[in-house]
Amino acid sequence: MYRPTSPQLSLMESQYLVSSKKRERLVKSWAEAFRTHVLPFIDEEVFRACFSADNGRPNTSIRLLVGLHLLKEADDLTDDQILDALEFNLQWQHALGVEPADAHICEKTLHNFRHLLIGNERATALFVQLTRALMQADGLSAVRQRLDSTHVISNIAVLSRLGLFTETVTHFLRDLRRDAPAKLMWLGDGYTDRYLNREGFFADAKREEAQRRLPIVTKDLYALVRLFEGDADVSLWPSYLLLVRLINEQCTASDPEVTAAVSPDLPTMKDSKEVGGDSLQSPHDPDATYGHKGKGYEVQLAETCVPENPYEVVTAVAINGANVSDQHATVPIIEELIENGMKPEAVTADTAYSGGDNIVACAKLGVDLIAPVQDPNKPAPTATGELPPAHGTTNPAGLGSFAFNAVFDSVSACPQGQAPTEQHATKLGFEARFSGAACATCPFAAACVTQRRAHTDDRVLGWRPAAAATATRQREQQERPFKQAYKIRSGIEATNAEIKGRHGARKLRVRGEDRVGLAMHLKALALNAKRAVQYHTELLRAELGTKQPTLAVG
Repeated sequence: MYRPTSPQLSLMESQYLVSSKKRERLVKSWAEAFRTHVLPFIDEEVFRACFSADNGRPNTSIRLLVGLHLLKEADDLTDDQILDALEFNLQWQHALGVEPADAHICEKTLHNFRHLLIGNERATALFVQLTRALMQADGLSAVRQRLDSTHVISNIAVLSRLGLFTETVTHFLRDLRRDAPAKLMWLGDGYTDRYLNREGFFADAKREEAQRRLPIVTKDLYALVRLFEGDADVSLWPSYLLLVRLINEQCTASDPEVTAAVSPDLPTMKDSKEVGGDSLQSPHDPDATYGHKGKGYEVQLAETCVPENPYEVVTAVAINGANVSDQHATVPIIEELIENGMKPEAVTADTAYSGGDNIVACAKLGVDLIAPVQDPNKPAPTATGELPPAHGTTNPAGLGSFAFNAVFDSVSACPQGQAPTEQHATKLGFEARFSGAACATCPFAAACVTQRRAHTDDRVLGWRPAAAATATRQREQQERPFKQAYKIRSGIEATNAEIKGRHGARKLRVRGEDRVGLAMHLKALALNAKRAVQYHTELLRAELGTKQPTLAVG
């Protein structure tokens, strides 16, 4: 049965059971700020649908459970540590508003609560709701934000190619031993010795032996795939499907026509460069992928960066594979911010998020994407290794020197300030016509990117919005105003370091994309709550000074 947390205070709370000196220290600690400026903003209605309205045992306080997880992720604690802190730590009891006699939750309750958040939108809804509440309470603005990604790894070992093959086979054989031991016996002792008992076959392989031993484990893996492909039960096991996936991604069958008995031929191993980044990295986390930063996941973080804000908060969290380019995350993140009521006027990001298409797409959403672009037409480095000047910056009449509107589908003036006489859309983009009489006296006519019409003296500019946005940005990023506006982007690197260091995102304790997403949303929310608590704790201490403190009662 759903039951919201009662707002009624109790005289048996910790704050009323300690001496006045301890009470004074308690009210000046982080616990008071958490109790008064974070806990009340947790909206329990997000979870109402998870419980029956009129029968069953009443649920544990959602506010208490959320508060526990915020404190857990604030210092990257384990479940055992937070359960002990709840029972025996006076500050935790005060921060969470519980009586010492009632300060107990079983570990299963924590697991059940997280289960309610996995694989659905509740974690995102909770993150957005509490973040917006903190922003509204403290007057934080989201008009300017910055965007970046950071690499995280789930609770998996970083395996070599030999290790990946060996562990995937071992994973399958463990399932076989547990669920179909008779079928494991059919295989003989060789598999058990090599993979389950690990009698020195693969676990201690040296680098120079890896290539020699890899064909052995590949042959075993291929034999298992062929042996159980006709088994109606085993062929549906997730661990068996991982064997099939590994063969398909890493090998090319030497005799694809063989469909009956196990082929005596070994599959041909692909060159490592031919294996895609979305290939299997661990049998214990099939969602993990490989990118230029390593194995695992990329976490997209958006953060406010308004100088007038008393503190900054993370406004959006998104998870994607390590092999996915950041460029594909730009527009979805901004669309999410708009949908969640935290629309920015400008977003600052690095080159990975930029490009003409993204600049135009963001402009259509009413957002200025402040990010440098790579020049698609940039010449190759010279013999000395130096790069020539950026494309569009040396030609005063290049495409980037024309004045376009925000979405680059209309041009207002040429580099000399002349407005077009007409313009219209074409199959490939847009065209604008300029007066031939005005262009005849232009000092840049010879270098101008416009083309002269054969039957008239008029000149025509043809462009695609993405190309115009790229050329314009290539010119802008060489100028001081852009460089000044772009400086604020670097601040999010500190946030990345903070969430990976203090909050433990560098090496997570969970596996799978859904659980990684939940962990990162909770860690980002804990970071926001921690910054709010630090801000209000400083205000409270400055306000109280040497005065006798009084506890808040609302």
